[in-house]
Amino acid sequence: RMHEEMYSSLRSFQKVNHFPGSTELTQKDRLWLHFHSMECKVGKHIFDFMPEHFVLPTQIDEFLTCWQNTNYAWIVKPHASSQGKGIYLLHDLEELIHDGGLSVVSRYIDNPLLIQGLKFDLRVYVLVTSFEPLRAYMYREGLTRFASKPYSTKGKHAKDVYRHLTNYSINKKASNFMENENLQADNVGHKWSFSALKKHLKHIGVDADLMWARIMDLVMKTLLSLEPVIASKTHELKLPRASCFEVYGFDMLVDDTLKPWLLEINLSPSMKADSPLDWQIKSSLLSDVFNLIGICPRPRGAVSREGPPSRSQSSQSQKAHGTRGPGASLRSLSLDTA
Repeated sequence: RMHEEMYSSLRSFQKVNHFPGSTELTQKDRLWLHFHSMECKVGKHIFDFMPEHFVLPTQIDEFLTCWQNTNYAWIVKPHASSQGKGIYLLHDLEELIHDGGLSVVSRYIDNPLLIQGLKFDLRVYVLVTSFEPLRAYMYREGLTRFASKPYSTKGKHAKDVYRHLTNYSINKKASNFMENENLQADNVGHKWSFSALKKHLKHIGVDADLMWARIMDLVMKTLLSLEPVIASKTHELKLPRASCFEVYGFDMLVDDTLKPWLLEINLSPSMKADSPLDWQIKSSLLSDVFNLIGICPRPRGAVSREGPPSRSQSSQSQKAHGTRGPGASLRSLSLDTA
């Protein structure tokens, strides 16, 4: 994160990979606050893609009332953590941890869409190049991340994180976790590409196109709910136009009715590549991001006596590095509100 005073020192030729106020999107308690505000403003039938949340300890009384009047399962998460740290399913109020810090308890989606008996989530990469006007792109590829044990709602499996949590940082520790080792076999192991997922869903008769349309709708509405807040921050700091950009990692769960649920949004999603599949997806993502925002690497030898490389040499260099032209893998969300 950058401190606000650092933004004010940016010059017109400089770019930074964060927007001021982005934590309004990525801290779970703040995200819920803005979502709930839009839910009240435009109706629950439109903003219906986040499970019910309560921010603790602030809303402890409201949560206890809901607990007594429903039979929902609940999941507790720290308000600003990542990689599955501090997450647990809540089955008894005595298990609720009171450590004085903020946490978020949300309704647990207990009817996830399963593949080969396993629960999975989606890491969707979204590039925002402007909030004023709002302009965003969704990467066509991404990561499908599986739990490492078959999903089960039986009481004896209630505390088995390998059945209920899909975080890669947790499941890679499982004894049976299988990492992708062959880029050509992107449907093998506990992490798939979106392309592999789409092929599999079509093969088993699932309407994958409907699911992706709903995912794009979710992303669009989420960004619109935060647009005024971040645009106001940007305007307040008098930032040069196009000085900020950000890649967000939207984590989603799809239920057995093909409804996507927003779990959280990650600030600075990990670009670490632990497998050939990671490397291909993340390096291509970054290549397209840099092309879209107008950052080009200085070719080797560009300042040598021989002069800059020719256009054909540059083209060959781009092909060698997997660059397919600006935004080749990024799907515009048509959010330009200019």
